[in-house]
Amino acid sequence: MFKSVFVILLLGHLLILCLGIEESNTKMRAAQKKFVNGSGSGSGQLPIGRLSSKGPMKQKLHPGMISTQDRATAHYGAVTGLKVTEDGMHLLSAGSDSRLRLWDVESGCDTLVNYETVRLQTSKPIQLATTQDSTLVFVPCMRVVKAFDMWSGNANTILRGHYESVNSCWFNQHDQELYTGGNDRQILVWSPARLIADEMNEGDPDDQDNWSS
Repeated sequence: MFKSVFVILLLGHLLILCLGIEESNTKMRAAQKKFVNGSGSGSGQLPIGRLSSKGPMKQKLHPGMISTQDRATAHYGAVTGLKVTEDGMHLLSAGSDSRLRLWDVESGCDTLVNYETVRLQTSKPIQLATTQDSTLVFVPCMRVVKAFDMWSGNANTILRGHYESVNSCWFNQHDQELYTGGNDRQILVWSPARLIADEMNEGDPDDQDNWSS
């Protein structure tokens, strides 16, 4: 009889213990759910991103991010090309709106350089190039490449040689050459005409384009 009572008492304690564990787990899940919903935490600390203000709360943004209301429109269309200047201080962007823009990297502001109107590809990205001293920017404009003065926006020269749209430009700082590739499956090498004239000892380069292939 005593053994039976002991077993019953033991089973009762086990049952009470199990009920206590279940109740504890239920409270823990409720606390976790409450924490996830942002209404508090078991440690007494506020969840990340919440302010201890009783008034209307506004989310604090990371310094490198801006709100949708403050976001400026860079191009009226897709951005099709980006190029950082060699000194890392400025960023060039090209868009399907056929516009070029020069941005100050530190402030994120448009420098408002008014580049001459260009005709750019809209179906695929393009690759821009700049000279080492950031005086010229080379832009694929359909079948030609236009070289713009970086700071005035004026077209310096037009490079013609491709039979189909030009997709990419790359400037070789060591040899002072420009490489261009296009849909015609051609890679052209462009060099300043004055260098070619010096090497070949031909004529006066003043009546030639600044760049020749």
